[in-house]
Amino acid sequence: MIIMANKSKKYTRKVKFTDGDSGTYSDGTKFRLSNVRAPESNQSGGSKAKKVASGMVGRSKSRVNIEEVGRDKYGRILVNMKNKDGSINERLRKKGYTNKGR
Repeated sequence: MIIMANKSKKYTRKVKFTDGDSGTYSDGTKFRLSNVRAPESNQSGGSKAKKVASGMVGRSKSRVNIEEVGRDKYGRILVNMKNKDGSINERLRKKGYTNKGR
């Protein structure tokens, strides 16, 4: 489960990563981590990137603050995720997820 904060509202949703920088909420809404560029699931390193992102959410006992910051050109919600260890987006970038594997 994730605690999602959107301005003054908080609600709970399950999240499933489809690759290292995007996923789907339990209600079917698609999201993408802002400023993170991980390989697609079918590209080299994509499976590992998905495990890393999922693990960061899982290690926080699945309680994550999510800030919606816009939409991408595909209509997905762009988000910043934070847990007790800080920004998940920033930690993924520090691990090298900045260029989609190219």
